[in-house]
Amino acid sequence: MLTNACSSEPADRVADHPEYQGPNIVALEPVLLEESDQYYLGNPSSLVVDTLDGSFLVSDHYSGRMFRFGRDGSVVQTYGRPGSGPGEFQGIGPAFVLNDSVVVGADMGRRRLSRFVSATGEYAGLTPYPGSAGLTTAVVDGVALIPSVDLDSMKAMVVWDPAGGSLRHVIDLPETYRRSLRGPSAFMGLFGLGTVAAWPDTMLFGMGGTNEVYVATWDGEVIDTVHLPNVRRRGVPHDAQARIDDVANPSTTFNERMEMVSVLSGLYVMSEGATVFIHHDIEVVGEPPMVELLATIHASVLSRDRRTACVDGPVEFANEMRVVHSVARDTLYLLDRTLNEAEDTMMTWIRRYAIDTSACDWLPVG
Repeated sequence: MLTNACSSEPADRVADHPEYQGPNIVALEPVLLEESDQYYLGNPSSLVVDTLDGSFLVSDHYSGRMFRFGRDGSVVQTYGRPGSGPGEFQGIGPAFVLNDSVVVGADMGRRRLSRFVSATGEYAGLTPYPGSAGLTTAVVDGVALIPSVDLDSMKAMVVWDPAGGSLRHVIDLPETYRRSLRGPSAFMGLFGLGTVAAWPDTMLFGMGGTNEVYVATWDGEVIDTVHLPNVRRRGVPHDAQARIDDVANPSTTFNERMEMVSVLSGLYVMSEGATVFIHHDIEVVGEPPMVELLATIHASVLSRDRRTACVDGPVEFANEMRVVHSVARDTLYLLDRTLNEAEDTMMTWIRRYAIDTSACDWLPVG
């Protein structure tokens, strides 16, 4: 079923077929978020659904804090503020719900995890961590897995047990990224963030610019590698890292480097144990230094046994702000922004989509 690809083609490219049926991403009723001069999302960096009550936790670079929105879009609570002191953020990254009473925000500027009381927003302490936090996190039974590249140890995954007080790197940085770091590191700089999904015994871990996703134990032993086939998205050429790191070659522009790969931007566990993959095909509008990054989003589903996949279901959205998303159970949530009817202000929505695999054409996984 898989075609043999030359070195400049994606590793697991399936012959494009217009009748191929990937997952059907069905739009549901969206949620309009409450915003004002006091509560405004200028540059969101992560979105998490708290399955306990259906509320939404959003971290925002612009305001340097986290917001909790209710299921109806109203502001329920805020956490943190800009700054360098306790409970403050210099560069807020992913936020996550640690347990029923604690939420956490990763400060990428100061490399620390700040905890807050969920109900009140009260600051509850911090934990320093090495490296740089990735795109998404996973929490299982109160233990958090945080993609975090530490260049000293060349590790790419942190396991953090707040109750036991331990924090350790467990997975080696993939060789593609090690090669990039031995050169100009352009590939690492563009696609150096990771994502993770987890179960009580294993995790799936991937970096933004590779086709490979690694099945590993919580101790960091890689026990399998998944190569998700691609039909409609770009995938990742075999030689992407070498071409992107060939910065002395004037024939490869910044725009071409950004548009060369499908960026793995999220791994999420569905209710029955399957895994959702979210890929972004970036489109660069303009020329450096004044560019705008847009994205075509594809959702794929890896079966629970990790032997087959239904891939490249298109996700429709306005594409007018930083693409931030999450999956809770079998629903995809995506932050989106549109102009109001008067076209004098922007409205921020949480788009909701059912992930329907009932008509899928399942492909073997390499």
